[in-house]
Amino acid sequence: MHATPRKDTVEAGQAARRAVVRRVKVLAASLASALVLSACGGGGDERASGDFTVGVVVGGQYLGATPVAPGGSVRVVVRAGQSLRVDAGEPVVWTLFIGGSAANADGVQVRYAGADIAATVLSSSTIQVDTYAAFFLANSVPFTLVATSTYDSAQVVTANVLLTN
Repeated sequence: MHATPRKDTVEAGQAARRAVVRRVKVLAASLASALVLSACGGGGDERASGDFTVGVVVGGQYLGATPVAPGGSVRVVVRAGQSLRVDAGEPVVWTLFIGGSAANADGVQVRYAGADIAATVLSSSTIQVDTYAAFFLANSVPFTLVATSTYDSAQVVTANVLLTN
């Protein structure tokens, strides 16, 4: 005796398989969408590598452009009286840290440890810092410039500056 499956059992099995296939397709589409959206990195960010390219000019002399990973830093030594220009290579917000205090770097003027420091934002990616010391500095004066990407605020790069005689 040969048993034949009932027609409604076969149809129920096929419906269950179709439901599983549909779920797999929805899951695959969801994963693909998540991957595409996560790859955009905050929207509008056209940098392929995710790095800042920091250009530095000290005293009118171009020192070069260095790729710096977000969260990374560059070190610069400036003599009192020289100007420092830093270009983050993309639109950023600049913050100046000196003597334990932070300030929006655009238009800030600070006198600290015998040094005068004035910062001016020149463009959406570039800042210029002018330095001056009326007298010999007893010690080098460290300060920090932090560039925060306007594309993705989690992306920052730091310029650690040492002002010397």
